Parts: sequence; structure tokens; C-alpha cells
Amino acid sequence: MKKWIFAGLFLTIAVTVCFAGGKEKSKKPDKAGNSKNSKGPLLLTVDFNSAVPLKYNFVSSRRITINLDPSGKYSRGEKISGKEQEMTEKLEMEITYKPLQVDPLGYSIIEATCNSVKVTRTMMGSKGQKTDAVDSLVGRSFILKITPAGKIADYSNLNSLIQELGQKAFNGDPKRGRIKDPDMIMDFVTTQWSVWDSVASVKKPMKGIKDKQVWKSQLFVPMPFVSKTGRDVEYKLAGIVESNNVSYAEITSTYSLSKLPSNIPLPYSGSFQMRGMFGFLQGYQVLSIEGTGKQLYDIEKGQIKSDTQQYKAKVKASIFGLGSDTLEPNMEVDQTITMTLVE
Repeated sequence: MKKWIFAGLFLTIAVTVCFAGGKEKSKKPDKAGNSKNSKGPLLLTVDFNSAVPLKYNFVSSRRITINLDPSGKYSRGEKISGKEQEMTEKLEMEITYKPLQVDPLGYSIIEATCNSVKVTRTMMGSKGQKTDAVDSLVGRSFILKITPAGKIADYSNLNSLIQELGQKAFNGDPKRGRIKDPDMIMDFVTTQWSVWDSVASVKKPMKGIKDKQVWKSQLFVPMPFVSKTGRDVEYKLAGIVESNNVSYAEITSTYSLSKLPSNIPLPYSGSFQMRGMFGFLQGYQVLSIEGTGKQLYDIEKGQIKSDTQQYKAKVKASIFGLGSDTLEPNMEVDQTITMTLVE
């Protein structure tokens, strides 16, 4: 049944909105108040059915273009050859979300299990890294405590797993200092924090979302180097679309540069050096982030059908051991993150 709010049904909705779980679903507004032609606000919830776990495919990929001498003053003298270079990174995952406990009026406990992981990477002047710290996610599970509005109330179990992954990113002889291999841990973190963000970030969920209404949030920005960068997100209910007799809310989003969200866990701390090109460069400064996204939300099932986030980041850096007046390398990171429900 469609989750539309009418003024006369508001009190009923305020009492009955919940996760759908177990053999019996909690009561929802009757069908007369949920017609396709209704122009009332749309109630966004995250619904689970304990008998049907949700399975999603995640892909986080980026193309990085690095220009070691954007001014051209050194390359003209042929001191730098092949000054503009490219590399790519891609993380593919399948994760199943299984409800262990559903509380219609409180918190629900969800077990997320990583079924598969694949990382592919092309690196400049190298055949690439054979393994990635996130490879060890296969078969691992973590517990999330979630509100009916999709907010993660307790991510301590996930945080512990992230810290464990961070330790796996360091290899080699410890006597030579801490050297971190390239990893896509923060891409994994970003996907898990953005799964239900469009729903969870609605400030007054019981009032619903009107057509063309805008609301805001913050998300992390994964980078090929260690970064504490966030993005401001502006969501918008763009309209309702029909596909195969299913009604979807189309939620668009736009992104801009911001500070790191306070609730994002970081997998490593202390001093260390990165291996490869991103250890050769240092002093990273993200100058701008611009991008858009689109999400399809199944109105009747209370599930996100698909989500796509795309943005470009412009970054300034310096070369390790050289002053900033010598060379000022810059790079562009072209990032795409997708989430697709496996039917």
C-alpha cells in the first residue's frame, strides 16, 4: 500500500508507522488514503520483512587523473615525462541485510553479511596490488541497530570490523616504519553509511515529504589517498515514476564540499606513509566537489530499489621532499557509487 499522508490520517500514521516484520505487519493507513493519485506528502520509512532478507549489490569506482606539473614550467624542459597519468580503483560487493529482531515502535536489529568482494585496480607503472584489506570481508557479518526511519542508532559492531580492516592495510617490516597499502576500506564505509541516508536524514519524518521538497544531509567522500573529506548532500523529491505497475519515488541529490561528518569511523590512526604514488605525493587539499545522484524508492514496499551517486573532486597536492614552490601537482577524482537491490 502506498505511504501517502492525508491530514485526517496523520494521527493514525504517527502511531502505526513501523518496520514490517515477522508473520504479522503492523497496521498502516487504509487503502483509501493511499491512492496513486494522492497529492498528499509521502511518508518515507525503511521496511523489513523477517522472512525476506534484502540483498544489495554495491559498486564504488573512480578514475584518478594526476598532473604532476600543471603549470608546465618543468615539463617544457623535459624534466618530467608523461606528466599526466591515470589510474582506476573499483570495489564490488554483495551484502545481505537480515532482520534478527523487529520492533514496530523502537529499534530493529539487522545482521549484514558480506557475500562477495572484488577489488580491481590499475596503478601507474605497476601491475597493481593483488589483494586489498577489504577482501577479508567475505563471509563476515556485522550488526546494525536501526530506527524505523533508517537511522543507524548503534554501529559499534561495524566500527570494530572497520578497525580490524584498517590493521590489515599495513604490511611489510615494522622496523622500516608503518607503510600502508592502497585500500578501499572507506568506500565500504561510505556505502554502509549512505544505504538509508535519504530516508534517515528527513528532519520530521512523520510529516512526510511533499513533491519537490528539499532536505539536507552529509556523507563521506572516499579518496585514493587518506582523507577526512565530506560532502553536503541536498536531496529532493523529484516526483513519482511508474514501472511494471510499481510506483517509485524518484529522489535526486546534489553534492558540494564540506567537512567530515562526525559519525564516520576512520580505520587507522597515527603516523604512517602510503605505498606507491600516493606516498610520493603529500599535502592533499580537496578544492571542490560537484556531482549529482538519483535514487528510486519503492513506495509500497518501503525499500530502496536503486541508488547512483556521481561526483568529481578537484585536489591539489605537493611532492614528498620538495617545497610547494617547486611543483604543485593536481588531480581530478571522478567517482561513481551505485547500490542495486537484487530481486
